Amino acid sequence: MDKNRDFSSVGIIVNPLSGKDIRRLVASASVVSTHMKSNEILKLYAGLAAYNIKKVYVMPDYSDISRRAREQYSAKIETILINTKILDAEETTIQATKEMEAKKVGCIIVFGGDGTCRLVSKHLKETPILPVSTGTNNLFPLNLEGTVVGIAAAKFCLLKNIEKYSNREKKLEIFKNNELVDSSLVDVVISKTPYIGSRAIWDINNVDEIFISKVSHEGIGFSSIGYSLIKKDLSFNRGVHISLGQNDYSNPKKIMSAIAPGKIEEIEILGWKEFSDNKKISVKLSSGTVALDGERTIEFNPSQKISVKLNIDGPYCLKVKEILSA
Repeated sequence: MDKNRDFSSVGIIVNPLSGKDIRRLVASASVVSTHMKSNEILKLYAGLAAYNIKKVYVMPDYSDISRRAREQYSAKIETILINTKILDAEETTIQATKEMEAKKVGCIIVFGGDGTCRLVSKHLKETPILPVSTGTNNLFPLNLEGTVVGIAAAKFCLLKNIEKYSNREKKLEIFKNNELVDSSLVDVVISKTPYIGSRAIWDINNVDEIFISKVSHEGIGFSSIGYSLIKKDLSFNRGVHISLGQNDYSNPKKIMSAIAPGKIEEIEILGWKEFSDNKKISVKLSSGTVALDGERTIEFNPSQKISVKLNIDGPYCLKVKEILSA
């Protein structure tokens, strides 16, 4: 138990842009509206209030997604909007996360996709998160109803036992010329596209290599390619590295995989293998872009050597089933 942690408070980060990217145009991904997110926050507050959470720190946004919840539960919960320099940008999330960590809130509830969870976890040291999916192709955040999210977060704060009721997740670290530059939670995709552009990566023809930390039989996106190959869950200290493209065999390995909602592709596999933690793997391409959890983030050229490593010391995440059963 962290004696200095304020278990009477929680943080809330809602990505106002999640569920609205280019995959609504190039695939059949659903739009997650601002109103839907507002409803989830309203139900979240109901769960928090029922279990006596007294203070909530909220990341602000232009749409003021938390307004209805703040107003309806003002008599029971004090809401503090984090003072960020800008709104609806990555820097907003970073500033809010750092402030919540400094306040030592009991936990941070993150509404977004894999990318939002990645950004939040990068800037946390010990504060556990409860990731809730409102994005596309997500494998890291959970599909939970808002009321249940509030109850789970509040009960976790009542239990006051981070070690027992949270798990350490793994992450993939990206190195440029042996210097750590970023990390992802689910997958790293090496793309032949030389520029970041719209960020969301969806064209499988431009993909050269994929590194995956988590797979699921019901997953969608690049992690689904991993499950189609290994046909099992990955051990905690294992990842899978996949090379795409034509090979020299007369019967090349081909699989069908759902890389986006409503978008199923035939993919030719050059080779694949599992790898263990703390082992750096060099990328083959001399130039291109690196996508982290579905979004192109890093550009590299022939003078910059990219490598990837699995690290099991990722973010702390709440064990929802155990918390609700306690």
